[in-house]
This record gives sequence, C-alpha cells and structure tokens, in this order.
Amino acid sequence: MRSESEVKPVRRRDRMAQLERDLAIERERAKMLREDLRQALRELNAMHAAMDITGTRPPGLADLSGKPVRPLAINEMDLADYFRQVDHNYRGYANPFHHYEQLLTMLESHARVTLAPCYELAAAPRGTSVQVALRHDIDADPVTAVRMARLLAQRGIGSTFYLLHTAIYYGQFFGSLFFRHRELPRWVEQMLVAGCELGVHNDALGAHRRLGVDGPAALVQEIEWLRTQGATIRGTAGHNSAPVYQAENSEVFRGRVLWNTDDVVRGRLPLGVLDEQALGLSYEGTFAARRRTTSGASAFAGDRASADIRSPSWMKTYLCENPCCEWQVDMQVWVVGQNRWVAGGRLGGEVYFRDGLTLADLRSVMDDLPGGGRCLFVLHPEYFRA
Repeated sequence: MRSESEVKPVRRRDRMAQLERDLAIERERAKMLREDLRQALRELNAMHAAMDITGTRPPGLADLSGKPVRPLAINEMDLADYFRQVDHNYRGYANPFHHYEQLLTMLESHARVTLAPCYELAAAPRGTSVQVALRHDIDADPVTAVRMARLLAQRGIGSTFYLLHTAIYYGQFFGSLFFRHRELPRWVEQMLVAGCELGVHNDALGAHRRLGVDGPAALVQEIEWLRTQGATIRGTAGHNSAPVYQAENSEVFRGRVLWNTDDVVRGRLPLGVLDEQALGLSYEGTFAARRRTTSGASAFAGDRASADIRSPSWMKTYLCENPCCEWQVDMQVWVVGQNRWVAGGRLGGEVYFRDGLTLADLRSVMDDLPGGGRCLFVLHPEYFRA
C-alpha cells in the first residue's frame, strides 16, 4: 500500500493531466467558434452586397434619418483570448474550485439547512429549517459554471444558474443582428442534464443603454430561445445594481418598478413594460421588492462611484438598508474575493452585517439564522476558477 506522501504526487499528476485534457477541449471548441463566426461574417457581407445591388435593406438597419447603416463587425471572436482576459480580470479575486466544494460540504452537513433552487425558495412557505438557495450569476465564466453544475448533480443538490444574455460568451450584436455563440447550446445542455434550474441574468437596461437595442425585447427573445433548448424558465435575476443604470434591471417588469420614474434618467428607461405572468415567469431572483418609503433612492442610485461590492460600507447599505428596495429574503451571502465573504440582511427587524468572513465563518452565519429563515447565496462562477 502506498503511503500518503506517495499518493499525493500521483493525485497531482492525475489532476494536471485532467486539466490539460480540459484545456485541449476548450481550445478545440474555440477554433470551431472562430470558424462559425467567420462564416457568419461572410454571410453578413454577402447579405449587404445583395442589399447594395437590389437597393433593399431589412427592417431596423437604418439610422434616425432613415439612412441605411451597416452593423459594426469584428474579424473574429476568439474565446481563447476572451477566457485569458477573464483569467486576468479575476486573478486577484478567484478561489480554487475546491473552495466551492467545501462550501457545499458545509451547507450539506449543517443540520438546520435545506438547499433548494431559487424558484422553490420563492414559492415555499416558511418551515422550521433554514432555507438556502444558491444563485449562480454567470457574468463571465460559463465553463466553470458547467463544472459547478456537474458537481451539484453528483451531490444531488438543486440549484439555479442565470445566463447573462449581454455577455461576450453568450453572443454579440452586429447592428440589429444578434449572433449566439456556437458553444452556448452545449453549455445550456450540460447544465440542463445536470438538473439545474436555468434562468436569464436580466440585463435589459444594459442592452437598451449600451447596445442601443430594444432591451426588453432582447430579454424576451432569450427567454423564448432558452425554452426551445429544453429549459423551463420560471424566473430571471437582475444583473448589476441600481447605481449602474439608476434602476434595477428587474424594474422592466410591470409591478416591479421600485421608485418614481419622473427624473430625467429613469424617465428614459423602459421600466414596467413587460408582464411576467404573460411570459410564464413566476418570480424574480434578486428578491427585490418595493419599499413603503423610497426617500434616498435616487441619491443612492446616482452614486455610482461608491458602488463596490468589496466596500464594507456600501455593501452594508446595499444588503441591509437599501433605500431603493427591500429584500424578500432574510440574509444574502456574497463571495467577493479570495476566501472573502460578506453576509448581510435583517434578522428580527435588526440589521445583521458581517464583512471579511472566511469560508470557515459561514457556518456561524447559518447558525445565526432563525428557524424558517431564508438565505440567498450569490455566487459568480468566475470567483471559483483559480
């Protein structure tokens, strides 16, 4: 029998071999994606050549004066370069993947915790256990998200993943044309096979303001497309916080407008234009709700310079005393860096906030929640990719 000192190097070699195989697979997929985008651009150029010959153009390819315009185009989209950039951007914040494994172990082993996907947390009556939902916001790293989904499947844990429809990994607009990336259906399929709940990480306001398209329509389009891929879309989760657009993305839904719309910026946003019930949606995954009084909302939303999830003072306001909304969960727990967590909410009407937590501290947070308490873990896969 091998000693422990002999086994560890073997495990490391096996792990390195597996990582090399995974990297080779991702490189091959990136090559296929580049060729798909080259073909899409060839077809786009051919379409415009035909338009020039016939003098016609499809609806929407015009500026405000009616003059024909062509979409912006890029030579190719290399996801290998994209993932290198993601690695660079998150290198100082990312944890090893086993950090996520340890989180699941802690939650599974806690006698008072019941794990559920977000749609169940939204609908379930309060019981005696601490109800916990893991919300995975896939801002940048779908590859790690798939890895998380597989681990959850192995452990039989139900969880929720939200795909960001304005992210580069998801697709790109070329003028009014939207190209989903080749790998997207595969990532979706892998997460569905793992038994995860899927939803859209709603960035309708980002599509409206940054991309110049009909943001709510773009959101509806991706809800419908994901359903064609076999996903049961029950809800969305708003991307970013109010200071980014001076509104929460959830406010595009009727009945979810959080405060007045008579100021200059908010008055130009497409707020309250979508009907969740008509779209077959039953909940919103940020669990934001309108406050009885919203004094201070515009000032908080207008202070973008202070909005930083690694700022304890800002996070305390955001999680515990948010003037824009109140939360329909008792506690939120966010990972914000290398073995750095923040927990905040209200317990019994009193502010509860702890910053600078390590993974080992999170068990005590669960201990502090009363029976029937509801807790939302906000997890971004890119924070577990080291």
